[in-house]
Amino acid sequence: MRSRSGRVALLGLVILSASALSVQRAQADLAYSAYRGGTWKVYVQTDLESKPRLLSAKSSGDAGAPALSPCRPVVALEVPGQDISVCPLEGDADCEAITAEEGWLVRPAWDSQRCDLFLVRYVADASGEDSDLYTARGGAIEPLVVQTGNQDEPDVSPDGRWLVYSSAQTVSLRRAGVRVIRHLWVLDLTSGAVRLLSPGTSQDSHPDWSPDGSRVAFASDRSGQFEIWVIDRSGEGLRRVTSGPGSKTWPAWSPDGKSIMFTLSRNGRQSLWIIGADGTGLRAFQPFGADSDAQLRDADWR
Repeated sequence: MRSRSGRVALLGLVILSASALSVQRAQADLAYSAYRGGTWKVYVQTDLESKPRLLSAKSSGDAGAPALSPCRPVVALEVPGQDISVCPLEGDADCEAITAEEGWLVRPAWDSQRCDLFLVRYVADASGEDSDLYTARGGAIEPLVVQTGNQDEPDVSPDGRWLVYSSAQTVSLRRAGVRVIRHLWVLDLTSGAVRLLSPGTSQDSHPDWSPDGSRVAFASDRSGQFEIWVIDRSGEGLRRVTSGPGSKTWPAWSPDGKSIMFTLSRNGRQSLWIIGADGTGLRAFQPFGADSDAQLRDADWR
C-alpha cells in the first residue's frame, strides 16, 4: 500500500457539518434511488411503512448511491457531473458539494464513530482508468488506500475499526482468457493492516457490514450470476442468501440484522427486495404502491 498525492476540493462541508452537530438527528433510517419522471432521485423514509420523501429535488440530473450519516442529519449521494453532494435531511438548506480537481468522486460511506466520510476517486486518462479510496477529515481529503487495481465500494464497520472494500484486477486465467476478478479486502483502520476477505476468481462487490459488525453481505457472481452472499468477518462461514432469476446487487442490512434489502435487475428494470438473512421471507419493497412503475435501487438502511 502506498500514498498518492491528489488535490480534491471540499466545498462547504465543514460549515454544513458544524451546523448539523447542533441539530437533533433527523428521523430517516432508509434511503434509496427511485427513477420517476425521467430521472433518478434520492428518497428517504423513517421506516418501511412511512411515506417516501424526495430529498434530492434541488440536484440536477440523476442522483444515487445515498449514504445516511449515522451521527448527523445529512445524507451523502452521487450526482453525475457534481461528484458528491452532502444534503440535509430537513430544512431548505442547499446541498454542499465535494469535488475533485482531477477525476471524479463516487461511493460515499460514513464512519459512525468519527463521522468521517469515505469515498472513491476515479481518474481516467490515456493510460487507462484507476480508482482509490479517500477520506474526508476535518475539512481535508486525503488518500487512504492506494494499491494495484481499482479500489471501490468502501463500507465502515459499526465500531469504526474495519473498512471493507472491493479491489478489481484484470488477470489472464489458464484456458479462461482474460477476465476481471474483484475481491473484497478488509483494512484495520487502527493498525493499517490489510487482508483478503474473499479469495477466488469471481467478482465480489457492494460489501455491507451487519449491524453487529460480525458479518459482511455482498454481491458475487461465484454461482454463475450475481447473488447476495454473507461471510463472517474472519473470512469463514460463506453462504448464499438469494437465488432465482435476475442479478442481485447492493445489499443493505436492516437495523436489527434480521433482513437484507437488495437491488434486483431483471428484464431491463431495477427494483428493491427484502429477504431474511437466513434466505427466507422474500418480498418486494414498494414504497410508491404496488401499481407504481417506479424503478428502485441503491438502498442504505440503518
